[in-house]
Parts: sequence; structure tokens; C-alpha cells
Amino acid sequence: MKRLPNLISCSRIALSVVLLFLINKPVLFTIVYFLCGISDIMDGYLARSLNAKTTLGIKLDSLGDFIFYIVWLFVLLTYVDNGNSGLIIVCVVIVAIIRATNLTITRIKFMQWNVIHTIGNKLTGLVLFILLPICSITNNIPFWSIIIVGIIAFLSALEESVILIKAKSYDANKRSVLSFIASYSNFGRKLGPKLRI
Repeated sequence: MKRLPNLISCSRIALSVVLLFLINKPVLFTIVYFLCGISDIMDGYLARSLNAKTTLGIKLDSLGDFIFYIVWLFVLLTYVDNGNSGLIIVCVVIVAIIRATNLTITRIKFMQWNVIHTIGNKLTGLVLFILLPICSITNNIPFWSIIIVGIIAFLSALEESVILIKAKSYDANKRSVLSFIASYSNFGRKLGPKLRI
């Protein structure tokens, strides 16, 4: 039973690849797409409730997210074409550079390849997850939605950078910089020398 979260993460990786073969089958694509989303929620929930959190599980979850969003981007750029593809690519490249830098920092500083599961990263994932079905239904990507998603992804990537730079030890489940500020400032006191992240 303790292996169940890892098996669910592995299934998300496999299902993400299957999505590539279902682009022209909207019903099956939607079913598998939502199974990927449910599996992303379930693996973390089960790992916590079964007390089955492992380093391998964290890495599988991050790998599953990475593969899912690579497939997501490919599907988005091939399925929906409204002239905003260039803006999407620019946003993706900027965020990808920051994310690659974060992975490099994690590797050099903490001797591992991993992504922190901050609230910002989870929010980015949720917004991206919701965007594709909306775009596939409307066959359009509104300019404003690209800007909003791009800003959220950019800020969450920067937040992770700050956490990694300031952290003395690695914690994949660090919530956010704002939680650091709140805990060290005692909700409104002068930060002064207390703000040591």
C-alpha cells in the first residue's frame, strides 16, 4: 500500500505520453487529461495520508509534472493556432530559463535534481491545467490569458529561486516566501534582522 503513491505518479507519466496519441480524439483526450490531473492530486494526498512520503516519490511527482507540462505545451501549440504562439513560446522560454537555473542551484547546493512544491508552483500548475480544456473548447487562446498565466508562472519561478538561494537545507515541500516573511515578521513587526530565510 505504501507504493501506491509512486505507482500513481508513474501512471501519470505514462498517461501524459498517451495524450500525444489522442489529440484528434477529443473525448478520449479529455478523459485521459483529467485522469492525469486526478493522479497528480491523489499521489500527494495518499503519500501524506499513508505516511509514505519518500525521496523517490518526490522525484517521481516532479518528473510526472515535468513530462505532463511538456506534453501540455506541445498539444497547446499544435491544437490551438490563433497567432499567439510566439508570445506563448517567449513566456515558456523565460520561465524555462528560470526553472533550469533553479534546478542547477538545487543540484549544486543540495546535490539533487528536484523542484520545490510551493503554493506558487501549485497555482501555476492549476492555472495551466485549466487553460488547455478551455482553449480546446473555444479553439482560441485569448491574449490576456497568456499574460496572466505567464505572470503567475514567472512569479512562482522567481519565488522558488529566492527560496533556494536563501535556504540552508533542501525542503521539497516549502510553502512560499510569503510564509517565511509572515513567520519571521510576526505579522507586522519590523522585519529587521529577523528575516533570515
